[in-house]
Amino acid sequence: MPTVVQADLITFAADLSALLRDRPGATTPTDERADWFDRKAELLERIAATDSEAADLATAARAEATRIRTGGAA
Repeated sequence: MPTVVQADLITFAADLSALLRDRPGATTPTDERADWFDRKAELLERIAATDSEAADLATAARAEATRIRTGGAA
């Protein structure tokens, strides 16, 4: 099991709080929504090496950002 450094955990928690606070709504412009999903993916990728579920969620967030940018169906 990987060692969790307290400072890293605090930083992750702060970044997660900011991400959740900034969650886009249905009327948020497309570019801003896609950027939010990229931020979500970046955050999840930070823990993906130690958690396969986080890796899967990061991949899904990247796919959603791409779908939004290309105008894919919801």
